[in-house]
Amino acid sequence: MTAPLLALLALIAVLVTVATNPTVATLPGLPDAGTLTHWGLPLSRVVGEIASVGVVGWLLAAAVLIPSRDGRLGAAARGHARAAALAAAVWLAATLAELVFTASDISARPAGDVLDPSALRSFVSATSQGKALVGVAAGALVIVLIAPTLMSTVAAGWLLALAGVALLPPVFTGHAAGSSQHALAVVALGVHILAAVVWLGGLLALLTMRTVADAPFTAAMRRYSRVAAGAAAFTAVGGIASAAIRLGGFGPLFDDRYGLMVLGKAAGLLAAVALGGLTRRRIIATAATADADSEATAEGGSEATAEGGQLARRQLFRRLALIESCVLAATFGLAAALSRTSTPVNDAAVPKDATEALLGYPMPPAPTPWRLLADWRPDWVFIGLCVLAAGLYIAGVIRLARRGDRWPVGRTIGFLGGLLLVVVVTSGGLGRYGPVLLSVHMAQHMILTMLAPIPLVLGAPITLALRALRTAPAPYRSGPREWLVAALHSWPARILTHPLFVTANFAGSLYVIYLSSLLGDLMNNHLGHLFMNAHFLMTGFYFFEVLIGVDPLPKRPPHPGRVLMLVAVIPFHAFLGLTMMSTTTVLGSGWYDVLVRPWGDSPLGDQGTAGGIAWSFGEVPTLIVMLVLAVQWARTDERRARNRERRVDTLGVDEQLDAYNAYLARLNGVKPAPAATATTAPPQQRQGDTPTSTEGQSS
Repeated sequence: MTAPLLALLALIAVLVTVATNPTVATLPGLPDAGTLTHWGLPLSRVVGEIASVGVVGWLLAAAVLIPSRDGRLGAAARGHARAAALAAAVWLAATLAELVFTASDISARPAGDVLDPSALRSFVSATSQGKALVGVAAGALVIVLIAPTLMSTVAAGWLLALAGVALLPPVFTGHAAGSSQHALAVVALGVHILAAVVWLGGLLALLTMRTVADAPFTAAMRRYSRVAAGAAAFTAVGGIASAAIRLGGFGPLFDDRYGLMVLGKAAGLLAAVALGGLTRRRIIATAATADADSEATAEGGSEATAEGGQLARRQLFRRLALIESCVLAATFGLAAALSRTSTPVNDAAVPKDATEALLGYPMPPAPTPWRLLADWRPDWVFIGLCVLAAGLYIAGVIRLARRGDRWPVGRTIGFLGGLLLVVVVTSGGLGRYGPVLLSVHMAQHMILTMLAPIPLVLGAPITLALRALRTAPAPYRSGPREWLVAALHSWPARILTHPLFVTANFAGSLYVIYLSSLLGDLMNNHLGHLFMNAHFLMTGFYFFEVLIGVDPLPKRPPHPGRVLMLVAVIPFHAFLGLTMMSTTTVLGSGWYDVLVRPWGDSPLGDQGTAGGIAWSFGEVPTLIVMLVLAVQWARTDERRARNRERRVDTLGVDEQLDAYNAYLARLNGVKPAPAATATTAPPQQRQGDTPTSTEGQSS
């Protein structure tokens, strides 16, 4: 089944590439890359995309779809991991071929002429396309080396995440990266591509499941049904948003070749959604019947009849799913052709000046306190993520309430309030003026790093998830709750939440970004400012999670160590602020010197204001965290005291007092008396009377 399927997908890719490839336009006197590059570039791209779908799908099957026992991969899951390694090898080869053909296409030289190592090195170092393809090749190489050795679902999950990341670099250099709202366009396209790959990859994995028994296959199909529903929704939302941003509406869809291919791609996705829904409805609905047949067979029915029903269901699923996968594969071919076709120019979306081209929106007027609060420019990325997080949190609270469990209202208010603060900081006036003024940029990052994470951490989202998620049923102990627990105990989690790492990251990342050329590079990049906002928010979340969080972590220092961590990072912000105020060099000059701002202080003067904000901002958040730490410390001591009293009342044993008495006896050179136990303690001691020994009196 696997070989004919892959052959059919390859044939579809070739046909789509031939049908949609633009004709060669050779002008006299101009160099030409040649016919090999003309056909090889789209073909290598399509082959690489199909191979990446296989990598994601087979890793998804190993990590999520195929049920495992206690987080260990079974034989079928390990087979899918090895298949992912083979697909990654094809992905790697296709990406390297695409690298050569892209260099040939850009330099207008035959592919054989750019195989020189110096020419390829120059292409990779000087172009964003070359860097993106090298990133994809590096990710594929790691998967080739690690996938055959996978033994746990957690490791397969991390490798699946790496495969998803390896899909994204080309998005940063495509048509979406050149649109007016570049950050939103790139994110929308990235979501669209990731969701589509997961959708088709999971379907491909189900089609190639041969060694999985009927019951695990039905469970995998149920899991894929949920994954596919979410992936289809994200594919539609991401595709619609990306097309709307780049084309400026629906009118251009009917005007030229590019719009017609977009319509063809949309029709293919709608057909795949319909076929997928039909497949899952007909097959999953028969799962109960399959269980009934198995029970009837066990009670004396016909075993051949049950096996025949299982075989018929699998054949029906494969026929319908094969059609769906072919439609999706053709859609991927159209996507590859779209990447080779220029986007229609929307005159209304063309920036009117260089400043608008840099910012993605017109230069705002001079800031006022009211404008910093109310001059909104929605950051749909953070709005979408915050709405999603709020929805999941509220769903968890509702599930606990239906189960009869109580969840503190204060935690819910704190978490939702923290999300609201993130939305205000990223979409309000601070978000609008952040790229324009370094002082506003600094205020935005201080709030995201030192203020917004505090209520988010106190909301205890991980604890809520652990309580709300159901335990996977026997015999397979593998589900979302088990994956979350395994992720919390994995080595990446131990590194990311280690006290030394979070402290160094919290204090040092500001210096790395603001006192180096990285600031200008990130501001000039389409996603740089978005990355900085996300980085500082997560940096603060990890730091305060270790300090005042209640969620389970691999390692959390005692309260004196937490106070030391908090005190240790205070001077770093002050030193950064003093450095920014005293330096005579414009930080991020590659951005702020180019940005034409007709009002306000000079970049150097505004930099001094930013340094003052960095120097003085930390007092209020530090005071809040110190108060929370003090309250938590006191409550911890109270709980320990109550537990100690309860142990003394019930068992008549005070281990701390016995240890202290033995310590005093050793200091006095007296042989310590035997420690009392629950069975040897005198009756009056078991009732909680005062110890009669001299050591106890002296203590």
